[in-house]
Amino acid sequence: MSKYLWGGIAALLCAAQAWAGEVKVSDAWARATAPGQSGAAIQFLITSEEDAYLLDISSPVAGAVEIHKMKQEGGVMKMRAVKSLPLPAGKQVDLGANGNHVMLLKLKQPLKEGDSVPLTLTIQYTDKRKESIKANAEVRPLTTSSDKHEHHDHH
Repeated sequence: MSKYLWGGIAALLCAAQAWAGEVKVSDAWARATAPGQSGAAIQFLITSEEDAYLLDISSPVAGAVEIHKMKQEGGVMKMRAVKSLPLPAGKQVDLGANGNHVMLLKLKQPLKEGDSVPLTLTIQYTDKRKESIKANAEVRPLTTSSDKHEHHDHH
């Protein structure tokens, strides 16, 4: 009987730990690419239950993945790759709006409508723990538009 009790306590402790560092990725999508296009934006919402940073993103469909931030400097909008993106506890961060976005670079193949783009996100918490989160981005038609998710061409 006691082994069941200890098993239950261990399961509760594991569940509490998983909840404490819970990161949710939702509404992940990318627009299908045109022939010869070497880059694409991925847009998604991410929420962490505790203060954390999005450190890295990788995908087998791209040679590189970068987190970009747009910033107004001297009257000119500039794009810059960032090493990490803060994820304030309990606040939804929109990658695709407000100047923050993710770029798939050096695409290994075109993104086709209906495909799914696998992503691995590396999260670091304030106590230096790291966690890998798996997500999939739906590939929508090339003609898909979203007024709050418009993306400018990167070269």
